Amino acid sequence: MANQFKINEEIVENILQKVLQPKSPHNGEHIFKILMRELPNHAKEIILHLSLSSEDYNPVSIGDYVKFTPPSYHAGSEFEWDVLEDIGLSPGNNMVYAKIMGDSSWGNADFNPFYSGIKIEVLYHDDDKKLKMYTHTADPMDLTIVSESDIKYFDILDADVLMDAITDENTEENG
Repeated sequence: MANQFKINEEIVENILQKVLQPKSPHNGEHIFKILMRELPNHAKEIILHLSLSSEDYNPVSIGDYVKFTPPSYHAGSEFEWDVLEDIGLSPGNNMVYAKIMGDSSWGNADFNPFYSGIKIEVLYHDDDKKLKMYTHTADPMDLTIVSESDIKYFDILDADVLMDAITDENTEENG
């Protein structure tokens, strides 16, 4: 997880005013007042982040796989780094994989990829080194979309299923 900083609201207002460049300065004042009054703080934070970032951001969708830095207290209690690496569930750089399940809003509204909390199922492991899904909530700006094919665990799993099928077929033929 990236370092988090609190920014004084006056500074947020100044940055947002510079980001907004409407054709009419008069209308810009109204737009700015609406944004400051109506937007929740997490939306202001995301707008600032996206406005000042030089990297392109791709919003997540339900079902996407992502990588992110897990809370430090999960290591040793929810998973072991060496086991994640061994079974193909570690993208490296002290990150883990997860699957997007929804946002953490209370309503039944459409999925909001910019909501302050995104519900994810983190791909950890159990004591038998089998996949264990762990429900967690993460900041959308901390999630990076990855392809399912990037997750080596699924390749290993597919190879194991294929080997089991071949073994079962050989057992039936020779049995």
